[in-house]
Amino acid sequence: MKILFSAGELDKELNANTKIVLQLAEYMAGQGHEVAMYGICYYKPCDEFYNGVLLKKFSAPKAIVTASEAFEEFISKGDRNSLRGEFIKKHPLKAVWLAARYNAAYIEKVEQPSCLKQLKGFAAEFAPDVMVLPYKPINSFEKVVNGGIDVPMVAYQMDPWGLHRIDNPNGDVAVIEKECAAFDKVEHIFTTPVLKRQYAEDELYKKYTDKMTAVDFPNVKAKAETDGRKTVKSAIDFDGEYINILFGGVVADSFRSPEYALKALSSLFDKGEKVRIYFMGTNNSAVLDEYIEKYPQNVFFKEKVSADVALATMEKADVLFNISNKIDNQVPSKIFDYFAMGKPILNLQRIENCPAAEYFAKYPLVHNLQEWKSAEVAELKNFLENAKGRNVDFATVKELYRTATVEYVAESMLDCFEKIIE
Repeated sequence: MKILFSAGELDKELNANTKIVLQLAEYMAGQGHEVAMYGICYYKPCDEFYNGVLLKKFSAPKAIVTASEAFEEFISKGDRNSLRGEFIKKHPLKAVWLAARYNAAYIEKVEQPSCLKQLKGFAAEFAPDVMVLPYKPINSFEKVVNGGIDVPMVAYQMDPWGLHRIDNPNGDVAVIEKECAAFDKVEHIFTTPVLKRQYAEDELYKKYTDKMTAVDFPNVKAKAETDGRKTVKSAIDFDGEYINILFGGVVADSFRSPEYALKALSSLFDKGEKVRIYFMGTNNSAVLDEYIEKYPQNVFFKEKVSADVALATMEKADVLFNISNKIDNQVPSKIFDYFAMGKPILNLQRIENCPAAEYFAKYPLVHNLQEWKSAEVAELKNFLENAKGRNVDFATVKELYRTATVEYVAESMLDCFEKIIE
């Protein structure tokens, strides 16, 4: 088969959803299929083969490419957040172009139409048997579906759209109907288990459940499958005298606030317990800033690092910390990375109907903090003291989360593709 994935960004450091799509594409290429991925590049673009997958890169305008590269070079030896303002002062014109990269009007009116035009040209040249449209690529799912490309299409929905609790908090029917109109045109829809359950209960969506397959995020991979990280250095030099807790990802007070967990841990900090917590990624949290200032010997922030360095750092930590979303239909993909590590996990559950709870219920080494209850500090202390050096072997993890492996998700898709093109 010839399979074309319409990806999002094909940049130096891929976003979480694009990484997921790429590993599925790699697996399919390894099974003898001809696979290509198409996406936008904000740096000097070049088409390339990556583990058997052709990466076809559409270049952003030259001014945005220049601005993006200048910014990355400017912050290469410092903290992204603290240097952003300095970059704006020293390079105001480049800062304007950098802002355009994230401007919704620019993306809608300029970037999406240009990217779609290039995608149509490449699709005619590549002549795929099927196109896979992940959510949310830069030339969005709905735009491509209605773009006049005469190829059978499959939706791969990792994030909700019409039922998105932040992007469409009031359940705007016009947004839902727009998504449903796109669903009418695709051959099949791969979605998450929690979303499929919600669709089955919704009057506008339930007619599509017959052409839906529920799949988990395919992030459960053995260490041998993750880029030979034995030679990759950790981004953090953990002090072995402490119990070192690590969070990787975006911290945001609006939907992923660490406040409850930090308040519980501060009871241990105040007593001089040898416990430290590190946040590695993106800090959009005033709460985290407050605790870093109050507990400089216990709470730390590390700027976002590359994927392989992040995984190597996770391997060195004693405990991995997860903040589940305050959203009832989005499961953080990182929890499957955490499970694959086999490390003890401190999980902060922010709402009672949290969709990640069913996955944590199966994991052998987890301590749940539930935000609507009083934290049991003694139980938390006991969990942390007994966490050091403990591990769940990968065979057990793979058995528990078989549906979250690359092989399972990719084979589910391939079976579907074969039926579509028969």
